[in-house]
Amino acid sequence: MMTVKFNLIVLILYLYADIVLSSFCYWNTACSYRYFSTKTPYNAVRGDIRDSVINIPECEPISIWGIFRNGKTYPDPKSAIRMKEAIAIRDLVVSSYEKGRCSLCAQDIDNLRDWAIDNDMFGKTTALHDEGRQEMFDIASRLKQVYSKLNELEGANYRFRPTHHRWVKESAKAFLEGLGSKNVVMDDLTSDFDLMDPINTDVEENSASNKETDKYKISSDYLAAKDRIQRRLGIDYSLTSDNITALYDLCCYTWSGLNNKASPWCALFTTEDLKVLEYIGDLEHYYKYGHGRQNAEMNAQIPLEDLLESFQLAKAGKGRKITAYFTRSRIMDMIYTALGWFKDSEPITAADKKRERYWRTSRINPHAANIVMVLNKCAIKKSSDYHVMFYMNEEPLRSVCEGGICSWSEFEKIFSPFSKTTSNNKTAS
Repeated sequence: MMTVKFNLIVLILYLYADIVLSSFCYWNTACSYRYFSTKTPYNAVRGDIRDSVINIPECEPISIWGIFRNGKTYPDPKSAIRMKEAIAIRDLVVSSYEKGRCSLCAQDIDNLRDWAIDNDMFGKTTALHDEGRQEMFDIASRLKQVYSKLNELEGANYRFRPTHHRWVKESAKAFLEGLGSKNVVMDDLTSDFDLMDPINTDVEENSASNKETDKYKISSDYLAAKDRIQRRLGIDYSLTSDNITALYDLCCYTWSGLNNKASPWCALFTTEDLKVLEYIGDLEHYYKYGHGRQNAEMNAQIPLEDLLESFQLAKAGKGRKITAYFTRSRIMDMIYTALGWFKDSEPITAADKKRERYWRTSRINPHAANIVMVLNKCAIKKSSDYHVMFYMNEEPLRSVCEGGICSWSEFEKIFSPFSKTTSNNKTAS
């Protein structure tokens, strides 16, 4: 009797799942899910500094310090190869639909069939995408509108320094174009030691990261998503995890963040599927470069020391108006880790995908992610006082200090532990 009841429950669940799958049309979804871990479009999560800027009476900004992740790029070579191979699955999906076995809606099939291959996606691997260039240009343009007085750059009152990576340099160049400042020169590295990317070992292969993501790929959560995708497409070909990753990358890389135009490849997934795949990115970055990696914060202490010194000099009337560093996603993860930001009370794991978690790479590390601090000089009773405003992705970072505004003493308390770390890291390297 119990066996009959159990089988009946399973049957009901499968019928319910089939109804859900067949009733989901991606093309006319009012609010398509657009959070793809570190491949999330900047426009999907950003604020607007022109609207969110914090203005305090009797205060004026005297120095800006920011660190910016590169804008959207084309996929890396390995991913590009897998994505190119996965395009053949499109024909299988269309054929499955014509045979009445695919759950995609007619318009979703039309959009997928009509999708044109962008050869640049496979021929310009890791290069800055036009969308990424526009992301960086627009960020600088908005900052310029808010802090126009700080854009009068000359001599040694500014620093724009990218890492040596081509796509990062291209991002920095687009940012400078957005500022519209003439005769501004970026720093060029003169030694092997890179202030903004001091990692001297290859951390791509991290056993803890691989272990946790591999465990998640055999969890009931992931296997349920894999089964949903297989049944939704209705193809005879058994999809592997690598196939699903490649199809997901096609969804991510062909989504237009600037135009808010969804990719037809995303129609292959339900919203819940996309959340599962997003979580893989969270796990990967958490254990490779975040709170789950031992000593991950060591490599982020150097830029944080520079922030402290930059504002100390500006406070003494000797600092730069603008300091901007440009880097990769991993350094953003390490900075958050060094500061103790976005740390959940318990480590995120393959066994428990918490829907409400602080470590959401889609939110904290999308394309063109940025942290901007603004030092303000305030006239109070004929004396000077200083406050630091914190912004992340053009929104006040209110979790740092009340309202996103730190007093000078609060600022020093946060960043003084990073003092004199440059020489220590050079010695260690």
